[in-house]
Amino acid sequence: MNQPLVSCIMPTANRQKYIPFAVKYFLEQDYPNAELVIIDDGITPAYSIVPVHPKIRYFYSEPLGTIGVKRNHACEKAQGEIIMHWDDDDWYARDWISKQVDALSTSGADITGLNRVVFYSPSIEKHWMYEDKDLEKPWICGATMAYKKSFWQEHPFIDIQVGEDYDFVWNTNAKTFALDYLDGFIAILHAHNTSIKPVEDIKHKKTGMVWKQPAQNEES
Repeated sequence: MNQPLVSCIMPTANRQKYIPFAVKYFLEQDYPNAELVIIDDGITPAYSIVPVHPKIRYFYSEPLGTIGVKRNHACEKAQGEIIMHWDDDDWYARDWISKQVDALSTSGADITGLNRVVFYSPSIEKHWMYEDKDLEKPWICGATMAYKKSFWQEHPFIDIQVGEDYDFVWNTNAKTFALDYLDGFIAILHAHNTSIKPVEDIKHKKTGMVWKQPAQNEES
C-alpha cells in the first residue's frame, strides 16, 4: 500500500496549555509515515514542552503575521507530498490521517476534509454540529483540510487573519471532497480561538450553514 509522507502543519502562538494534547493526538496516529511541523511565533517559545521526536519538527520565529502567512510558512517547511492541517486546540481520532490519505488518493479531489463538524464547549459541557448545506459554494472546515503540496504551491494562502481557509477553497477552483467521518474530529470552543461559535450572530456567514444541537444535550 502506498503511504506517502504526510506533513501535519500546526501554526501556534502562546498556546502552551494546548500543545501537549495536539502532540499526543499526532503521536497516537496509526498512519506511520507522517511528520508534525510546528510553527511557533508566540511571545514565549514552547520548545520546552515539545518532545524531541523524529516525527516532530519545531520552528520558532519572531512574529510572522497573519494565519495565512503562517500556513504558507508551514507549507514551505513541510517535507511531505500531502499536507494536513493540525490545529493546536482540537481533537483528532487515531485514524484521522489514514482516513484523509485514503480520501485524497481515491476521490480525485484537490482538498478533502469535513463539511459537518462537531464543536464542543468544555466550559458548559455542550456540543453542537455545524453543517454546510450550500451545494453551490461548498465549504470544508479549515482545521480538517488535506491537500497535496503541489496544489498549495499553485495556490498559496492569502495574507489574512481570518478566512484564509475559506478563500483557499472558494477562490482556487478547488475540487473538494467531504469525508463522512463525523466521529473523527472535534473542534474545541474556547475564548481564544477563531472558530465560528454557536453564540455568534452568523448572519454574515453562508446561509447554507446551520447549527444543530444534539438530542442528548437537549435532554440534559
